[in-house]
Amino acid sequence: MTPSPNRRAVMVGLFVSFAAAILIGGILTIGDLNDTFTKKVTVTAVFDEVNGLQQGDNIWFSGVKVGIVKKLDFHGGPQVEVEMKIDRTATQFIHRDALAKIGSDGLIGSKIVVLYGGTQEAPALVEGDVLIVGETVSTETMMAMLQENNANLLAITTDLKGISGKLAKGEGTVGKLLIEDALYASVTDTVSSLNTASANAETLTASLSTFSGKLNQKGSLPNDLVTDKTTYAALTTTVGKLQSTGESASVLVAGLAQGAADPTTPMGALMHDREAGTDMRVTLDNLSRGSLFLAEDLEAAQHNFMLRGFFKKREKAEAKAAAAAIDAKRAKLKAETEEAAPAPTSER
Repeated sequence: MTPSPNRRAVMVGLFVSFAAAILIGGILTIGDLNDTFTKKVTVTAVFDEVNGLQQGDNIWFSGVKVGIVKKLDFHGGPQVEVEMKIDRTATQFIHRDALAKIGSDGLIGSKIVVLYGGTQEAPALVEGDVLIVGETVSTETMMAMLQENNANLLAITTDLKGISGKLAKGEGTVGKLLIEDALYASVTDTVSSLNTASANAETLTASLSTFSGKLNQKGSLPNDLVTDKTTYAALTTTVGKLQSTGESASVLVAGLAQGAADPTTPMGALMHDREAGTDMRVTLDNLSRGSLFLAEDLEAAQHNFMLRGFFKKREKAEAKAAAAAIDAKRAKLKAETEEAAPAPTSER
């Protein structure tokens, strides 16, 4: 039995309808045309440069896609006005003072509009709002910065290469230090001397610390000078007396110098008058001779029989006094020896 023409037409129609539904669903899914059925809010922003932004590019807020770019038009010359469709459900989180900038979906991806910032005090976005444009760092700017950094790195590496070449050739102080053994030995000796000086400085510091600690001990002169007013006053008085004595000595020396300079004074006459000096010398010679003659006369008197008894009595008295002094010393020494000897212990 063959199927009827009506049944065949119905099956064909169902097949075509099912295929059309699959096609429409695939288009809606792949082309993201379901945004057509989502309620949108239209806002705009005016950029100086959009850096390749196109109609249909995405709009992101806090890392979430919230809309698409609807249209781009020139605005007042070189500026570009970007019309954006924002999901109504997302506008409650985006405030009117939010900023808009052009970004990239990855390093070399398509352009996007990034919304960021905003305060809780500002109202939410509504239809027809104009967003403030923030600072945008374009890919060209980033490439220019990278190019500049590369140039700086090239200059640094070139300088380092030149410095390392000079060091290898032994140029400069560091190069000579690396190449010349004598200079290295000299530097080593200098460092050793500095280490020795440092050790000596530490020893000196420790000695000074010990010395200052001893100065702070009670009973020492520096401590008494600082704490004892009596010692300080006595030292001040002594210094004053020494100063007064020095002044008196200075006056005396000045007077002697003045007297010696004046020929009319006895000292001046002795210093300047040769005849007076000669007379003084003659007088001293006569005194010396007179004392010699007097000693001879006394020697002769001792041998005179009339005075011999007197001199013998004096000699006996002197010998007796000397013997008594010797006996006194012996008695004193014996007494000291007995006092120093230990007392004998009694035996049971």
